[in-house]
Amino acid sequence: MIDLTNPKIKNFVDHVKRECRRKGIKFDLRPSRYVKLSESIKCSGWFDSENMALVVAAKNSMALDVLVHEYGHFTQWNENIPIWQSADESLGYVDDWLNGKEVKNIRKWLGLSRDLELDNEKRSVALIKEFDLPIDTRHYTKKANAYVQFYNWMYYSRRWSTPTNSPYRNPIILDAMPDKFNMNYKKLSYKSYKAFEASGI
Repeated sequence: MIDLTNPKIKNFVDHVKRECRRKGIKFDLRPSRYVKLSESIKCSGWFDSENMALVVAAKNSMALDVLVHEYGHFTQWNENIPIWQSADESLGYVDDWLNGKEVKNIRKWLGLSRDLELDNEKRSVALIKEFDLPIDTRHYTKKANAYVQFYNWMYYSRRWSTPTNSPYRNPIILDAMPDKFNMNYKKLSYKSYKAFEASGI
């Protein structure tokens, strides 16, 4: 939930609204627990530069975290950073692959998506600190590491997680993650692999 009675949260939400309006992005806080990105992906929110929308499931228990994360993607797009440009088409390939289509170089597309998310999670922690939001950055970083490593795990699982058993909610995975951005993100360690394997994701 996003508590607009908290002045720090309201300040951040107002900032996101202003920035979205300035760039012609529809800011959409939906009164739901999750949103459907595609046939194979149910999630808590997204930023879509093609359809010009920033969407967050406002009744999700992690809605504020998700809003910070998706606004981080907005800043990547707005700054037109190199990883945004190179990863722009990767989500389509990953989605096709998750839906059963054969996709050449799937490790490359998963890797580009992973690297985009890693850059974004670092931006998200910086935003939490900048706006002094009531989010524990060390715990957020554990969740962020779980989400980034999920892109490596997908190579083995070939499926997206369910809304109720996502990598950043699963205690087995979170317990295996550090609270700093100090992992090898190019591949899963044995410890991380075993945690994902045991998680049922």
